[in-house]
Amino acid sequence: MNVKTLKERLDARKAGKDSFFLLDVRNPNEQEIALIPGTDKLIPVGELSMRVAELNDQKENEILVYCRSGGRSGMACGILQDSGFKDCKNVAGGILAYSDQVDPTMKKY
Repeated sequence: MNVKTLKERLDARKAGKDSFFLLDVRNPNEQEIALIPGTDKLIPVGELSMRVAELNDQKENEILVYCRSGGRSGMACGILQDSGFKDCKNVAGGILAYSDQVDPTMKKY
């Protein structure tokens, strides 16, 4: 999924017209620098295997996953799919692409 589509879906969710779970798999210090508004939870990808049960109530829902540039979120989608999550999508380009294409005021790091 690209960041422009994510922004459209975030706007639709805010209006009650869409439903999904937005997962950030970066580290807490990265989230302090920049955050996509509407993020539902932060679980660093290195902890995801051990903390996947925290997402069990989302197993039937669509989960959109992002990181800084897309690599870690791709790995996270694999972990989630291996754990039985049916609908997981990687946000291509991550927060860097979001800053470039959606919100140029967002800090880059």
